[in-house]
Amino acid sequence: LSESPARGEPAAEKASRLSAGRAAERLVAGAMRQMPYILAGVFLMTLQPILVTLSQNASGKLDYSPISSTLLSEVFKIAISFSMLVASPSTTPIHVTSEVVQYSVPAFIYFVNNNLVFAILSHVDATTFQLLSQLKTVFTGLLFRIFLSRHLSIYQYIAIVQLACGTATSQIPKCTAGSHTSGSSSLWGVTLSIISCLLSAFGGIYSEKLLKDKPKDSIHWQNIQLYTWGILFNLLGVFMMDGSAVLRQGPLVGFNGWAWTVVINNALNGLAISAILKFADNIARVYAHACAMLVTMVLSIYLFGQSPSPQLLIAIITVAASAVQYNVKVDPSPQPEHRVDIGPEYEPVPVSESISPTARKPAERG
Repeated sequence: LSESPARGEPAAEKASRLSAGRAAERLVAGAMRQMPYILAGVFLMTLQPILVTLSQNASGKLDYSPISSTLLSEVFKIAISFSMLVASPSTTPIHVTSEVVQYSVPAFIYFVNNNLVFAILSHVDATTFQLLSQLKTVFTGLLFRIFLSRHLSIYQYIAIVQLACGTATSQIPKCTAGSHTSGSSSLWGVTLSIISCLLSAFGGIYSEKLLKDKPKDSIHWQNIQLYTWGILFNLLGVFMMDGSAVLRQGPLVGFNGWAWTVVINNALNGLAISAILKFADNIARVYAHACAMLVTMVLSIYLFGQSPSPQLLIAIITVAASAVQYNVKVDPSPQPEHRVDIGPEYEPVPVSESISPTARKPAERG
């Protein structure tokens, strides 16, 4: 038996097939344009927890102010954005409108979330931090469904459940071993991670809406509006939480080489995430986090001498598979019709005639 395409493909089906092919080419081209931003995000997100861990002192504490570090990152981001805005040949005029107030919402969310990272890493290790960060995929999917009415397929819902199971598996060793104090510390770290993931998902959705509502606006100008609010919020935070220490010792007290690398990495990471939201979407952002989790695990083994437990390895594989499944696009279009050739074609005989006593007899050969 041989299988061949149906003869005489209609013109409409051929045009639809060609249109689908061109759409696939555009999709691949768009993915190639987005890839540099996604890879940059993966690299910088991988370094973030490692650099924060390296910047801690011998007792696992930070000698510098986390809020001052975040403020300096915001200053670096707005300086880089302004430099790139001046250097880029933009044809879109720049106007300060009332929309600048809308950028205060994600700026405040990022202000709170960026400072939560330091508290989280004081209670969980770098790999567990990356694992728990994958919960932002769950909240991103749910918030997309609630606020933006984004449809999720059954495969994506399964991926969300799979992701929750993976993150739960990563906590099995901490829930079954250790003293009461370490268990409380672990629970506090998990709680902060959940809050951080929720804030990250909401801030990402809101930021993506702002960045894509004005597709012709320069991303550098949009970043300047966002980071201006970030500087204001962080200045307020510095004087509210570390005001006396800043006035007495200065804002840079306790900063060492690793602390400055944290500042620079956070600034570049913020710019990379903004580009991902502008030119890709939030799903690409959480997938970049999943890739960063895997790289962080490998680097933590060599840098900190960690030995991943079986539970941790299973969790990493589960979370990574969930991230891939969540991003798989299922093609709903029907497959092209095929016909099996079994010899000369015969006209099918209706059922009513096949049981009729007057059914036609085969023609006699002369």
